[in-house]
Amino acid sequence: MYVQASRIQRHLEYLQSRGVDTDPLHRQLELDREILMDPAGIMDFQTYRAVLDFALRQTNEPGYGLDFGSRPQIGGTISMMGASCKNLRESFIEGSKLFRVQGDYSNMEFLDDNYYPKLVYTQLDSWVLESPQTARLDVDIMFSFLNTILKVNSNNTIKPYKVHFAFDRPDYRLRYQDLFGIMPEFEMSGNEMIFRREDLNIPMKAFNPETFSLLNAYLSSRLDQLAHGETVSDKVKRILHASFKYQFPDIETVAGKLSLSARTLQRKLSEEKTSFKDLLQETLFGIASQLLKQDHLSVTEISDILGYSDIGNFSRSFKKYTGLSPVDYRAGFTPGDHGSSS
Repeated sequence: MYVQASRIQRHLEYLQSRGVDTDPLHRQLELDREILMDPAGIMDFQTYRAVLDFALRQTNEPGYGLDFGSRPQIGGTISMMGASCKNLRESFIEGSKLFRVQGDYSNMEFLDDNYYPKLVYTQLDSWVLESPQTARLDVDIMFSFLNTILKVNSNNTIKPYKVHFAFDRPDYRLRYQDLFGIMPEFEMSGNEMIFRREDLNIPMKAFNPETFSLLNAYLSSRLDQLAHGETVSDKVKRILHASFKYQFPDIETVAGKLSLSARTLQRKLSEEKTSFKDLLQETLFGIASQLLKQDHLSVTEISDILGYSDIGNFSRSFKKYTGLSPVDYRAGFTPGDHGSSS
């Protein structure tokens, strides 16, 4: 999974403006400065997660995402294209179509309801389970930024009708009320910004058909390049990560999402020297490994989350795949360490 490098660079610049030394992070992640400064540069999603985690630890501020997202300049090319649209509705429609230019780790969908249209922001289920703090930070950034765009284009006259967050109600919830002009609802089924239909008809201040056409063509081309650079295996793993909710989808479901038959999908994976079963196990035990690093989840809870009928089956499967029991893995053993200690 990938993320637009400029998204990482904006975080680094913002942290530096707040007096945070980012050189240790550059060294730890071996960040390539040329890629960071390249408008078309992409980086691994795990790097983005590590940067968000670093930001939370260095600032020690849960509301970091609300502050970062309130800066209009973080939007990049998609933001400029959206600003050149006729109105907010068109901006949301076109922006959500091309959202994956920014990365394939999340998705934005605009549902144009007759009465209350809404933007729905979804993240990888595995991310929310493995690193809920950084996933929450990402949602804060996105919704704070969308709210900023709303304010800028309405001279602060429009606010969302409702805002829903899937995560728990935070202690600093009054900051959300100050930001959105309403108190969001927490612990909902998804992350949504809901609007009154008439509010989305206001014209964009920077409406320019020529600019929109140029930027839309550029972003569409970038999205096509990214899609063609992704292997079938990459696409399958992305779907598995995104679709996981206590049970992984079967091969027929995944193939359907790729507009393929199950047989064709297996053949394409075979050409890439892998199989659906291999990718499923890689994803499953990758998620298990990340969850085992979290102290607040017991091994039994992790077994339940991953859909195992009992902890014994999970422990045997995990040890067969990794060479370690879940308990030993959590304790920080590596296969070499485990062997030398026995």
